[in-house]
Amino acid sequence: MDFGGLHSTVHVFSPASLTIAREYRGVQKNELATKLEVTPSAITQFEAGTARPNAATLARAAVVLGFPLAFFGSGSRWAPIATDQCHFRSLRSTTQRDRRRMLATASLLRGVVEYVDRHVNLPAEDLTRISREVHDDDDIEALAAEVRTAWHLGTGPIPALLALFESHGIVVFRVPSECDKVDAFSFWNKDRPFIFLNSNKGSSSRSRFDAAHEVGHLLMHIDCMPGDGKQELQAHRFASAFLMPQSAISRELPKRIVWPHLFELKRRWGVSLAALLRRGFDLGIYSDATYRRANTYLSMKGWKSGEPAEPDHESPELIKDSMLALFQASVSAGDIASELGVSTSVLNDLVRTSDNEQSTLLFGNVRDIRSASKGGEPDR
Repeated sequence: MDFGGLHSTVHVFSPASLTIAREYRGVQKNELATKLEVTPSAITQFEAGTARPNAATLARAAVVLGFPLAFFGSGSRWAPIATDQCHFRSLRSTTQRDRRRMLATASLLRGVVEYVDRHVNLPAEDLTRISREVHDDDDIEALAAEVRTAWHLGTGPIPALLALFESHGIVVFRVPSECDKVDAFSFWNKDRPFIFLNSNKGSSSRSRFDAAHEVGHLLMHIDCMPGDGKQELQAHRFASAFLMPQSAISRELPKRIVWPHLFELKRRWGVSLAALLRRGFDLGIYSDATYRRANTYLSMKGWKSGEPAEPDHESPELIKDSMLALFQASVSAGDIASELGVSTSVLNDLVRTSDNEQSTLLFGNVRDIRSASKGGEPDR
């Protein structure tokens, strides 16, 4: 071990880095204290910046948490993302540990994206010029139509939604499978919008709706109020209007519930039956009684928890493709990890993509990376 480097890291120790590393690993303060042979209050003091760990304690922390020593001396680079910075849903059903673990992951990913942004020409964000405050459903419908016009989408279905969002500068990630109780959330980092989607949603159509929902938040709600009921309803209305424009869907929805027809529309528009029914209800096509009966039928068929005829699963590609471009330019995973102060295994975990059945690492393992471097809500 480089003892000179160790003592130097102790001198420039970053309290936030310890918090992020601990929460990324899903370790509680008392658990870390036991492993480091210190008191829980000592961990609290280290993370609050009122005390610094000694060299031996910091060395043990690096081994226990699986982060290089350099990570703990990385200054303000790894400022943690707080809950009130995010449009965060399902807070009541999410454990505090899962939420903190996901926010620590988001904090690390933000650093990866900032690195990529400095070396690759990522698409500029294209939300700010069309974002605005809304007051009622008419405002939301108008905003959704304006976004479609600005992005030259017409009024038809959107087949590759995540690719569309990425092309307009939105960075999209899947929530790691070990944080599967965390629902979708979004936030702005400087001039870059981020969206995180649940990998284990069990429904690709609902995942698409979640993505559009988060874009609604990014457009309409600059001030984050996690779990705010009004903002959630507004984001749902935006997602419905954006994915199913009123002028088009009003002509296609059957005036009475015809399930084969609705399945055809589901396949065509890439949305759930529940979302189609809700859209029809919101637009006055279906009465309250018809809407209730239809949802009762969905429940009876077991489709509330999983619908048939789901669209193809979509995976984010922007950051993965950017990393590949760096590798092709002879920038190694080791180079990137070293500059970020993380290990190549952590970097690998951060840039992986996930689907509903399995987690697929971007390059499988570190050896592959090195080789590559050489060559009460409404229904959704």
